[in-house]
Amino acid sequence: MRIYPYIMLENKVKFFKALADGTRLTILSYLLENTYCACDFTPLTEKDQTTVSKHLKVLTEAGILKYEKRGRNVIYSIRDDNTRAILLLLGIGEVKPCCNGPNASGAFSTDGDRDKEEFTGKREGETMDADEKKAVIKMKYGEIAVTGGSCCAGSSCCGDSSSIELSKSLGYTEDQVLAFQDANMGLGCGNPTAFAEIKPGDVVLDLGSGAGFDCFLAAKKVGSSGKVIGIDMTPEMLEKAKRNALKYGYSNVEFRFGDIEALPVEDKSVNIIISNCVINLAPDKEKVFKEAFRVLKQGGRMYLSDMVLLDELPEDLKDNKDLLAGCVAGAILKEKYLRLLKAAGFSVEILNEDTEISEGQYGGLPVESLKLKTWIN
Repeated sequence: MRIYPYIMLENKVKFFKALADGTRLTILSYLLENTYCACDFTPLTEKDQTTVSKHLKVLTEAGILKYEKRGRNVIYSIRDDNTRAILLLLGIGEVKPCCNGPNASGAFSTDGDRDKEEFTGKREGETMDADEKKAVIKMKYGEIAVTGGSCCAGSSCCGDSSSIELSKSLGYTEDQVLAFQDANMGLGCGNPTAFAEIKPGDVVLDLGSGAGFDCFLAAKKVGSSGKVIGIDMTPEMLEKAKRNALKYGYSNVEFRFGDIEALPVEDKSVNIIISNCVINLAPDKEKVFKEAFRVLKQGGRMYLSDMVLLDELPEDLKDNKDLLAGCVAGAILKEKYLRLLKAAGFSVEILNEDTEISEGQYGGLPVESLKLKTWIN
């Protein structure tokens, strides 16, 4: 009886609705025993990381869980002792996990494909269309904006590398990372501002600007006489980027909601385009490159750091939601990527090819981080 007033102080409907799911109850049964990294729950629940992130977000918004960032890790725990007491009194800690195989007994046994159906309308093995892929990406990156974390698809998601060391390995300096810590989400595969030839007065466009890290670095270079425009299709990221702009005091940066396949930018209005590990996420890369060509001024340049394939992925990985959000499943062969750029009207120079990222972040999959300078003659 003592717990009832406490629940009334919270959103009671949201609290109990959050408990009405087998996967979420399994997550809670583990957290009643210990704290866990977000990516620990993928093997524990036998759900993909995108689905796990969705459930963690529901539990957090219901006031049941809290989290903290430790380097690249996002560590979850029960919010407080009162919440723990409620969950124990409800018997959640006594329930056996749902995930001991498809025919496991217990209160939480569910159809293993249910979460995928709820989210995309597809069962495992069915191909997602472009809109469904964008929905997966928006949900994953929205969760990252709220809870922190990273889009990486490899085992390093819960490794020991700090966010500073990871960023330094991609080409950022420690000073840059420390200056904009709230904007650095660990989502890139390079640092395009390091090799983009940005000058005072330039108008710079960032395709897939996230929380604004590269935009703020570019803003320092263009100065008060220039402007930086960030485009992102994830509302949570845009909100975070706008808050960061106010926090860091940048009035020469504007963040716009939009799809990089249909840029909300005027023709021939931009001097330089940058993009960091984003174009691989776009289903129609040909449209992206044509749009980039449209908005660049004559003589304009585009600097890209992006993931490309060195060999075709196995068919069963091409629609993997974790690999899609992790910048792999949406990537195309390097030769095709370069061909599409040239077909859109760009001259292309390869500046660097990082193949070590395959082992470091992607478990040896046939990918590399490609750094490019492109321009309009």
